[in-house]
Amino acid sequence: MALSHNRSKLGSKREIRPGVWQIRVSSGYRLDGTQRSASTTIYGNEIEADAAIVRLADELGRCLSTGDSMTLDAYFWGYFSPMKHATTTAANAKTYDSHYRAHIAPMFGQWDLARIGNLEIQRWINTLPPQSAPNYVRTLRAILNQAHFDHLKDDAPMVEYRYKLPKGRRNTPLPVWGAQEVATALVRLRGEQLYPLWLLMVGCGLSRSEALALDWSDIRFEPALMMDGCEHWTAYVTVKGAYTAEDGMKPPKNDRRYRSIPMHPPFSDELHACIGNGPVCQSRKHTKDGWTPTGKRLTPSYIPKRWRALFEDNGPLNGLTFVEIGRMRATYSTLMQQAGVDRTIINAMQGRTDNSPVLYSNYLNPGNDTFTQSAAAMSAVVAGA
Repeated sequence: MALSHNRSKLGSKREIRPGVWQIRVSSGYRLDGTQRSASTTIYGNEIEADAAIVRLADELGRCLSTGDSMTLDAYFWGYFSPMKHATTTAANAKTYDSHYRAHIAPMFGQWDLARIGNLEIQRWINTLPPQSAPNYVRTLRAILNQAHFDHLKDDAPMVEYRYKLPKGRRNTPLPVWGAQEVATALVRLRGEQLYPLWLLMVGCGLSRSEALALDWSDIRFEPALMMDGCEHWTAYVTVKGAYTAEDGMKPPKNDRRYRSIPMHPPFSDELHACIGNGPVCQSRKHTKDGWTPTGKRLTPSYIPKRWRALFEDNGPLNGLTFVEIGRMRATYSTLMQQAGVDRTIINAMQGRTDNSPVLYSNYLNPGNDTFTQSAAAMSAVVAGA
């Protein structure tokens, strides 16, 4: 039989036997409308029991999971997804939603957050398609880390986890062009609609979204002094934003993306020959005088289809190795490395931190010609000694 039982504004306590107290606190309501409550047992005197009530009431106010189990579905759609839609780009938020809906919810959606641990996560990872698994792993890691930060989960089981491809699976960056292919394309692409975009990506290292956001007023041309007696130009390209199908015009991801990048001949000369008004990359319409720029910014979703068409039988790039237009930025990085530029400088020119692993994992893909030249350079050093 209880020795005492009394209630305060914060909660109630009951001494179930000498020196042993059961306390209970209620605060707010669950998703189903019932009241949230939590209870625990305290060993000590009445003053210690009163102090425990205060602590438990404070925890109920701070931690939404105390006294109420929460499924991953409830957390993601009730808290995580709305937070991402409010704080990041529409494209990133939609990616989180898509990854969760297709690859995470079927496995963990109805699980209590507290139950999701390392063994269950590893079983789930083993079911994923290897080439796209890193994307889904990053999404689940972000969700669970945020739930831990929000005091909805006691642990963050994926905080140190990094996905490893199964043995035998390819994880090298996609192909890029070498110097010879770039030199050939410089001639063949003249007059093409995507030529300014290509020049900015392969000659200046911009991402496709950064190049699409540029107006001609963002590029400053200055005469370049060269010894061949011809007119040459140096271009200074100022990056102030990005343009995507999902978000439209948006500011750079971080302060490092605000930058001014020089472009030198032959790329700058070719870009100067394209100079116009309004957006650098414009859509076109067919008139009686031929294809005419509309003055409107080129639609991002149109670019991959148009780029692939350039490699068809009658296209200007027919015969060259097909690489995606997005790999032109990686082509720039690889050729910069081949020219002997330090990775710190390459990262800075492309708006990344000096120790960013993205350059090696996603961009650099030197070909056999680079290997041959590097081996020859090393041999020359030995021979000279």
